Amino acid sequence: MAQSATVDVSALARTLAVRLQLPDATPIFSPDPMNNEWKMLAVGFPVWLTTEGPRHKATSASAQGLTFNLSADLRSTTFSMGDGSTVTCTTMTEYTDSVKAGTPSPTCGHTYAKPSLPKGSYTVTATANWVVNWSVDGFSGSFPLSYSDSAQLPIGELRALNR
Repeated sequence: MAQSATVDVSALARTLAVRLQLPDATPIFSPDPMNNEWKMLAVGFPVWLTTEGPRHKATSASAQGLTFNLSADLRSTTFSMGDGSTVTCTTMTEYTDSVKAGTPSPTCGHTYAKPSLPKGSYTVTATANWVVNWSVDGFSGSFPLSYSDSAQLPIGELRALNR
């Protein structure tokens, strides 16, 4: 009696998801704290949050004689701000030079109430939450895929001196 091999196409699709080469989730802070003389952002000053890369990716990949069509869509990004706050964003607006200083992000931002300095920086972790869709030979499905990256953000206090 011959045995037939069965393939778990859903599990195979999960292993092929790496071929989508999704962008990293490293948080980007705007305005850039490295562009001022203090190399930090200030308490009470709105921080714009983004990550780099496309919000949609698609590819095809083959394994075990099957060719899968894969696509991924970024559903949200959750930022753990290092001060106990989290911000979940479904859209992130890029900061430009035309933005008036102190303007809050219209889609994804945070304002710190306490400084991280002089003790150090806040560790901000961004978690990218994707949905991966797959299809192969009449079968299809989807699954969530999340991953995280972190960056340091120094937050200090600026004080005006009257002389």
